[in-house]
Amino acid sequence: MDKSKRVLYQFPLSLYCEKTRWNLDAKGLNYTCRDLLPGPHAFMAWCLAGQRCLPILRDERQIVGDSTTIALYLEHHYPESPLLPSDPIARQQVLTLEDAFDTLGDHVRRYCWSMAIDSPEVSDIFFGFTGYTRWQQMLAAYSRPLLRLMIRHTFKIYEPRVAKSWLYIQSALQQIEQLLQGRADRYLVGDHFTLADLTAASMLAPLIGPNNSPWSDHRIPHLAQQQRAELRAHLVGQWVWRLYHDHRVHPNDMSHSVIQEQS
Repeated sequence: MDKSKRVLYQFPLSLYCEKTRWNLDAKGLNYTCRDLLPGPHAFMAWCLAGQRCLPILRDERQIVGDSTTIALYLEHHYPESPLLPSDPIARQQVLTLEDAFDTLGDHVRRYCWSMAIDSPEVSDIFFGFTGYTRWQQMLAAYSRPLLRLMIRHTFKIYEPRVAKSWLYIQSALQQIEQLLQGRADRYLVGDHFTLADLTAASMLAPLIGPNNSPWSDHRIPHLAQQQRAELRAHLVGQWVWRLYHDHRVHPNDMSHSVIQEQS
């Protein structure tokens, strides 16, 4: 299918959009990314799918919203390179873990933004991607206080919640470590890469910054660098790094597959 007929409406830095990009790439599907401005995106998202959040996938005339719903849609319509096991018990295990790690993503997002929200480079972290036009980036630079307010309100970045999110992240790391049984070369369910692995890795990637992810080292504030180094040395950090190295291919080069929003 021509790229223009399969469009992913997204935020480049979103954990859930990265999950869907990885999902599409793992399936070997051509697509084009359309990067939307946070805030104004809600109108287009509502018109497309009756929701206010991204990602949203347009697959010719079919509109699908939510990263999990998109994953199930892709599994049904594009069964090649499956990410769900055929065995019913293993399949349910994968879906249960996928749901749990989707929740983890909310906590990772809150915790990461708590370290970046007061950074002078907050607008560069958020908007420094190829898919945003110069006009959009200039607008973001001049609306830094509003951007901080929007991030704090949207992701509930308040100290008690941030502290609870860090505890949740630590618990999830322990759960994954137990499932891996001390080995970074294992998968969460069975002997093959599944949607559970993909979801866990994409949700944890902002903390670890593996190659091939949107969260490279230059995008994080100094405050987070020491913690990132510690997590990379952790078994789960090594596992996330390996999954990105072994499974995160980019047939859709982001520098050539974005539709720029018009000013």
